[in-house]
Amino acid sequence: MDNHFDVIVIGSGMSGLTCASLLAQLEQKKVLILERHFTPGGFTHSFKRKKRYEWDVGVHYVGEMNPGSHYRALFDAVTAGALDWRAMPECFDRFVYPDLSFDARCGIHRFRQDLIDRFPSEREALEQYFRDLITSARWYGRLMISRLLPDWLRPLSGALTGPHRSLAMMTTQAYLDRHFRDEKLKAVLASQWGNAGIPPGLSAFAVHAVIACHYLDGGYYPVGGARRIADSIIPLVEAAGGRLLTRHRAERIILEADRAVGVEAVTRVRGQTITKKFFADRIISCAGARVTYSRLIPKTFPLPFRDELEGLPPGSFHVCAYLGFKDTPASLGFKGENLWIYDGYRHDELYARRGNVLKGEVSGCFLSFPSLKDPLAHGHTAEIIAFVDQEPFQQWAQQPWGKRGDEYDELKQRIAEGLIAFVDRRYSGFAELVDYCELSTPLSTANFTGHKDGCIYGLPGVPEKLAVSWLSPRTPIRNLYLTGADVTGQGIVGALMGGILTTLAASRRPWPLLKLLMSSMRLAKHPEKRDVLKEAQLRALT
Repeated sequence: MDNHFDVIVIGSGMSGLTCASLLAQLEQKKVLILERHFTPGGFTHSFKRKKRYEWDVGVHYVGEMNPGSHYRALFDAVTAGALDWRAMPECFDRFVYPDLSFDARCGIHRFRQDLIDRFPSEREALEQYFRDLITSARWYGRLMISRLLPDWLRPLSGALTGPHRSLAMMTTQAYLDRHFRDEKLKAVLASQWGNAGIPPGLSAFAVHAVIACHYLDGGYYPVGGARRIADSIIPLVEAAGGRLLTRHRAERIILEADRAVGVEAVTRVRGQTITKKFFADRIISCAGARVTYSRLIPKTFPLPFRDELEGLPPGSFHVCAYLGFKDTPASLGFKGENLWIYDGYRHDELYARRGNVLKGEVSGCFLSFPSLKDPLAHGHTAEIIAFVDQEPFQQWAQQPWGKRGDEYDELKQRIAEGLIAFVDRRYSGFAELVDYCELSTPLSTANFTGHKDGCIYGLPGVPEKLAVSWLSPRTPIRNLYLTGADVTGQGIVGALMGGILTTLAASRRPWPLLKLLMSSMRLAKHPEKRDVLKEAQLRALT
């Protein structure tokens, strides 16, 4: 097999697939994608059980996929328009508390007015809140763009100084405490904190703002499930002579002095471990900053920020119960919306009790219904997600996936039963619908993604992360580039933009991609010109 390529991408997550697709389409590069899992897609992949039950593992909903948005235009470019999106119900998120339930409806004006109607005494603060959301989200965007600039140009972006920086860099809870009096309103506004992976007392307000703004126009779901993302991109890579290799775990990036020249990967062939070396002019790592800099790069390589990287918080860990139903969950009144269910109003206190999940005691969860969102689904499914600590699972970390013993299986069963009971107490009859249940833990995440200890979001969105200057697509090693959520932000669109920024940094011909970005921005401003602008996109790609 030819082991020389133009570009090697480590990992087939959304960012890696974006880089591979754009480099293949815009520059006709021969790209090799190395994926450790037996299924491509990273957190965009899906899996099936009993032939009829299918679940996504990370794409629970995506914002800004309406036909007129520039993110939709970029997604269409990356997937060559092969992906269809279905809008979720008008109420796409429901926040459920002990004595309060609030429906998040799509549209900023509806959402804002619903909040004012429920909390009229906080009207002025709410109006300021929405202005601050937009201001901070725009600041965050400037910060991401500044990471492409040389050090001497970064101050011109306006992200490193100025009054907006202090607003964006305060914690979400600090902002809420400063502007609101009603504890229930504070809780409602922070209800989607699970999308950031850390509670409001830890997250930067800019991170909260980006996520909140992302869903102001509702949620969307890929028709055919999350697996359609990789299915639509891989043929584009192969058409340019590239390849996807699953079951190939990157072990190290091959360096010559301060230059990356290849990747060493291991795979299993007929029960034996085989080491392979692949070489390329450019290497793009979608494995995350921690894995890239701490495991794939030799520890002897002088990284000036190594101590700062290791000093950042570890991130988030989760369990997920994948459920198959005997009948449609619509029989209980569900319409395809997501539910954020909490036992109280202080999110940081609930997060502090996450260890109780191992005893079957749940204080909060996220409930999603893939089958109600996907018109092509054959079976009825749901997912229940809760945060946990990773330490209790480490005693089984060295045992193989699927063969970790009875004690581990009993722990998983206890957790799953606790999650199902937590939902059933609020929606009677939920437990009776369950026909099949499978639980993933941080060990599952570590096994299939290679993330340290099974972390799901990479480096957490704390203010300290936004302050560092070295989280950039460009690395201190020539020809090595970093992509993924660590470069930009959490979520599928954050990963998409991470891939686009990294492609810009790694491209030898950035102008076609810049034309693509500009046409997508014009599309967002002038949706009535969609057909004309789509032709401009196609010209950019060809």
